[in-house]
Amino acid sequence: MFKTLLKWLFGLFIGVSIVAAAYLAWFKNGVNFIYGAHTQVVDHRAFASPRQLTVITDVSVLSPDGQTMLPNRTVVLDKGEILSVTTEGSIPAGAMVIPGQGKYLIPGLVDSHAHLLKSPNDLLLYVANGVTHIRDLGGPAERLQLREEIDQGRVGPRLFVSSPPIDSMGLLEGAFWEFITFHKNTHDVEHAKSMVKEFAEQGYDAIKIYHLDMPTYRAVNKLATELGVPTTGHFPLTFELSELAVTQQMEVAHLEEIVRVLIREFGSINKQGSEAFYAHVEARADEIIDDLLANDITVNSVLWFMESIHDQFSNLEEALKEVHMEYANPGLVEGTKDGGEYKVGWLPGYNQFEAVNDASEEAYKKSDTFWLAREKAHHILLKAMVRRGVKIVAGTDAGGNLVVPGFSLHDELSSLNLGGMNPAQTLATATRIPAELMKSNAGIIEPGRRADLLILNQNPLTDIGNTRSIDTVILNGRVFAREQLDAMLDAVKQANANSRKINIDKYL
Repeated sequence: MFKTLLKWLFGLFIGVSIVAAAYLAWFKNGVNFIYGAHTQVVDHRAFASPRQLTVITDVSVLSPDGQTMLPNRTVVLDKGEILSVTTEGSIPAGAMVIPGQGKYLIPGLVDSHAHLLKSPNDLLLYVANGVTHIRDLGGPAERLQLREEIDQGRVGPRLFVSSPPIDSMGLLEGAFWEFITFHKNTHDVEHAKSMVKEFAEQGYDAIKIYHLDMPTYRAVNKLATELGVPTTGHFPLTFELSELAVTQQMEVAHLEEIVRVLIREFGSINKQGSEAFYAHVEARADEIIDDLLANDITVNSVLWFMESIHDQFSNLEEALKEVHMEYANPGLVEGTKDGGEYKVGWLPGYNQFEAVNDASEEAYKKSDTFWLAREKAHHILLKAMVRRGVKIVAGTDAGGNLVVPGFSLHDELSSLNLGGMNPAQTLATATRIPAELMKSNAGIIEPGRRADLLILNQNPLTDIGNTRSIDTVILNGRVFAREQLDAMLDAVKQANANSRKINIDKYL
């Protein structure tokens, strides 16, 4: 009898284990789909381009200070480096010549906040849009291998890879979060410090902070500073802005982080009114900026994404028509709506920001007021930061709702320009300033710099929208003409079409 019971219990245990394992495998497969892992992968080798001695003749070149275009320059490139920028016009024997008359040469662009997730085709989208360097803020270990492949010649923007985001959660919640995301959960301060040391040893370019408790947040920043590894990311959920006076966090990963704390310290926008909230933001701006400047903290913009949230809320159908959805990974676009609380995706019925169909007029008005106020707070802070000279880098949070890799950086630059920056200031947020932040040898056109460059058909200093007028991309000395760039876009578009489960023609 007892042996029979043991056999029965053992069999039950095995059965439950098999069912649980099968469920977890099914669930993980769904998570991978949402991250884009099931999309057909384009063969990047088809776009490989060798380095060669290259001369761009009679081109207007962005000055090292980024303020003017220097006309009639001859630029010589070799072995991935800018050899000379002159007015002499001499052409070395055997060089490939690119006529530059009527065109404009600027540094390659940097998206300072991106997430590749499991979507390698995005690398081609970045190159085709003139983005020669991205900062993946939250990369798993395999991203380090991809960084090496690109350094060895794989077609793709140069990668700056931060560590997986570090959280402070309970044991079960943290384990689940690790299972479905790239995040890592800390158990206590000492565990977090050991994690930082491990990430530094693995060669990550930065430590990504997410929602840590305050003691762990301070310990992580202190140790990372001692190890010479910068920190970037979110603020703790209990963060007070007075902490900016003493923090060792080197970069705020979204302007939104500051806005979120301002909302928390102000209270209900609906109860107290939007105008009172704007007055609160304006009253607090200079003190916040004093601390940012005193500690040399860089702010990552992520402005267009924040502006788009209200558009997604108020008229999702129209917002979807405004972006290049055909190039976005179908896994991200289609997502899942298995649970209302965890809606993931861009489309109606899947989008976490869309207005609920059965919402009351009062509920709709409250949400509308909140999203608009949140957006305007970003603009108030941006204008104040520009006026005071805070270091701002253009980031898009690519991978987020409606944020199409590559294309989104041009959207971000337009938002920054409309938000208070002139074209030269705006262009610097995606060239010189992020290059300085990363200690990269790019971002400025002068001899000895890395040959990451764009040839444009129109002048971006007269209209920042002209960064879209790309004629040629030069990536570490490798030349990609417009025909090749278009072929990259077509290949990604076709791979997406082959992988799509939901028809999106109505949005194209």
